[in-house]
Amino acid sequence: MKKFSVLLSVSILGICMAVQSPSSAIVLTADNAQISSVKTFNQAMPYSNYLKFYNIDNNNLNLTFKKLPQEDEKAFTKQLTKEEKQDYKYTKKVQQLIDAGAWGEALYKYPNFYPALVQYYNHCKTKNLYEEALRIMDKIRMADRNYQIFSSEIINKELSSLYIKNNQYQKALEIYKLYENTYNDDIYFSIADCYYELGQYQDAFKYINKVRNKKYNTKELLFKLYSATNNTDKAYRIALELNNEKYSVENLIRLQKTSQNNTDRLKYAYQIRSTSTNEPDRQMYNEIIIKLEQNKINEKLSKSKMYVTPPDWTSFMNQLPENISVDELYRKQDEFFERINNSISRRNNTQQLMNDFNVINNDYMNYVLTKKEQYYKEKQAETEQYMREMQAQQEYLNQQLIQQQRMQNYIRMQRIQNLGNQSYYSNPIMMYDPFW
Repeated sequence: MKKFSVLLSVSILGICMAVQSPSSAIVLTADNAQISSVKTFNQAMPYSNYLKFYNIDNNNLNLTFKKLPQEDEKAFTKQLTKEEKQDYKYTKKVQQLIDAGAWGEALYKYPNFYPALVQYYNHCKTKNLYEEALRIMDKIRMADRNYQIFSSEIINKELSSLYIKNNQYQKALEIYKLYENTYNDDIYFSIADCYYELGQYQDAFKYINKVRNKKYNTKELLFKLYSATNNTDKAYRIALELNNEKYSVENLIRLQKTSQNNTDRLKYAYQIRSTSTNEPDRQMYNEIIIKLEQNKINEKLSKSKMYVTPPDWTSFMNQLPENISVDELYRKQDEFFERINNSISRRNNTQQLMNDFNVINNDYMNYVLTKKEQYYKEKQAETEQYMREMQAQQEYLNQQLIQQQRMQNYIRMQRIQNLGNQSYYSNPIMMYDPFW
């Protein structure tokens, strides 16, 4: 499930948690992010001695070191006091560790360096280390308890997102409820989402119904709520809306599960099988297709009062060898059920239908036998090819041994020849030949 961390950014007019009217509220969402602005630096801020060297993102929990080209840096440092130069040198030293990704060393040596905490927090989020991010967030909050660097709204936005990522929906809900009276659709949605995850469906319905502009994600949540409360009729209607907005396997699955009749269930199962790229899903819904097709055949035969046992696709499928491709299997299966249904619709007496079924049985038995024969031939060809490769490898090894023996014989003959050209007593050591 896609989680939304949505928080109202409220202008602070002397009161930390002031509430604005709906028309003036600014909402920060994952899909509707405001353009980041740099916060004006304030000398009264905590850690101002090194925060002055950072850009503070006013809309997000982010700090960026002001890197300067070498010439500009020289001009910049000339304007600093002696203490400021020391602070800049210290800040740059820590930032170099951060830029190198040496988080352990940076946080161990400089545990109270606020920009390191903020940048490490964002690193954890990027790596999906949400538990660690939550631990660091506690340190960030303790380091700036009065929200002088980042506003309470930004901190709450990050906290609610972390709580969602860590499945702590009750804590996320407590934050979202702080902004309940802002009359904002995203806040209502987030509250409803938390209530859904907590299993409090009536409360979830209460807040989802407050959402005035029901977007795609709102309808997804509505579908889950109707499904959870076994209201399949309304769930199906919502699934239709979702699929009309975005045709996808996920929405086809929603439609298939909440359809009110087997005809629709079969139709959507076919669409899922042809649309999905996930083979386990295709196989699962193909099994549903087989079951529904067989039920449809049995119902047709029952209504026609022609009591004939139809051919069974499963018995043919189970006999097929493993070399048949999935696409060929589905194609033959669809052909099989189409022939059965056409025969039932076309024939009006039992004998004609029996004759058709016998023909279908014979055709598919022959198909199975053909595929088996083909499979055995392929296996035999693979075995023969393997034997040829083994034989060629053995011949190669034999040739290598022969070549090695020839080389040894050549070396031996050379040594004998060299010995014959020397005095017998001139070098007794040469009398020894390891090859003899």
